[in-house]
Amino acid sequence: MSKKPTYEELERRVKEQEEEALQWKRTEDALRENARKLEVAYDQTIVYARQLNEEIAERRRAEEELRKAHDELEDRVEERTAELSRANTLLRSEIDERMRAGRALRESETRLKAILDTVQAGIVVINPKTHIIVGVNTAAGKMIGAPRKQILNSVCHKYICPAEEGRCPATDLGENLDNTESVLLTADGNEVPILKTVVPVILAGQKHLLESFLDITKRKRAEEELRESEKQTYENQKRIEVLQFANDVALKLMHELRNPLVAVGGFARLISGKDYPDDRLKEYAGIILEQSMRLDKAVKEILAHLKISADTKWGSGSAE
Repeated sequence: MSKKPTYEELERRVKEQEEEALQWKRTEDALRENARKLEVAYDQTIVYARQLNEEIAERRRAEEELRKAHDELEDRVEERTAELSRANTLLRSEIDERMRAGRALRESETRLKAILDTVQAGIVVINPKTHIIVGVNTAAGKMIGAPRKQILNSVCHKYICPAEEGRCPATDLGENLDNTESVLLTADGNEVPILKTVVPVILAGQKHLLESFLDITKRKRAEEELRESEKQTYENQKRIEVLQFANDVALKLMHELRNPLVAVGGFARLISGKDYPDDRLKEYAGIILEQSMRLDKAVKEILAHLKISADTKWGSGSAE
């Protein structure tokens, strides 16, 4: 038979069971607490997972948008690069064209300058607003009598043109200067007669006046000599006419004087050759006196007519 446990053993076993039960309870409470914590952790994990999924989705959307933006940016960069390339090509083409135009313009200006410098007419280019001389050829410089540097940037008023400021025939008075006679002021203060033409031109995109002029000093001198020659010819012609008139008057005078002289001479011979009574002498003397008076009257009339005609044809005092 088994040995019956004692009270102490039973009490000890009860205490052991109580302790074991308490231990199980503590374990159960710990498990429950752990389960609660696990549940809370699970809930937090679920929330975190949801947030993480949302963040991942947001990041994916952002990455997608970023990728799209990147692709659009690349497309724009490519388009802009292509535009810049085309613009650069056009710019290079325009620069080349402008360089060619510049070279052509410089060559044209060089040729024009060479042509203008060989032209015998004087040519100056004037700014119509300021009346400043901006261009001059060799012939104009020689006619003005000053170097090109001195002429350029000078105001044309009272320098090469006698017109007062504000009275420019071309810009202020609206005159059409086409082969118009004028004068050119020289550097030494003299005046040279010229034949002037002024036309508007466009140079370098700006309006200018192109003034050309020819020295007509020789022509004016020739005209003066011609006028003097014509005057001398006219005076000679008048002298010839006066001489012709004098000759005609002399012939007429000779004809008018012939009869009275014959009569006077005849009666004078009669008186001197014979003895006549007083009454006959008085008759003959009367005839001689009458013919003498007739002769004197004829001479006075002819001389008066000669003087009037000479004054009329020759001018006052020329008949003397």
